[in-house]
Amino acid sequence: MEDYDEFRIYSVAVDPEYCPQCGSEVGSREFDGGPMDWCGDCEMVFARTPVSAVHVVVRDDDHVLLLDEPIPQHDGVLSLPGGHAHHDEGPREAVLRELQEETALAATSDALSLVTVYHAETDAVAFHFATYALDYADATGTLAPEADGFEIRRELVDDVIDGVVPIRDSDRERVAAAFDRENPV
Repeated sequence: MEDYDEFRIYSVAVDPEYCPQCGSEVGSREFDGGPMDWCGDCEMVFARTPVSAVHVVVRDDDHVLLLDEPIPQHDGVLSLPGGHAHHDEGPREAVLRELQEETALAATSDALSLVTVYHAETDAVAFHFATYALDYADATGTLAPEADGFEIRRELVDDVIDGVVPIRDSDRERVAAAFDRENPV
């Protein structure tokens, strides 16, 4: 059993090379049965925690709204509107903010329905994605992309689910779930 009075625990989203408190190089220490990043100078363990993120599946009859964004992580694929939650907002607030930023549409929290919570990891960071569905008829505003070079597309949901439309498999699964369909891909 660890003696928690000996050190502090600091939550981080990525493994640090240097301590954000004192700047010392981070080492390793055995903690809770495994190695954890550790600053011996500050006596601080760095607990890696997932980043909160959100997506929204905007349903428009038999179509779904997707984004074509000229950013490296979306190169070659369309994506769902969404992004990182700010530290001071819940998932519903975050998804409504992202929807407005990326599409100029507004909606109320009551118009959202939770589709799924999805965990994804890379070598650098882990995410918890909360995905909501929104019927286009429940949104207000005029569709407008976030910036020059960005595009909002209205795609047939069957083409998205069947793999005709280039989209990440995890996004395809969320679209299928939001439309209560099977994902054959």
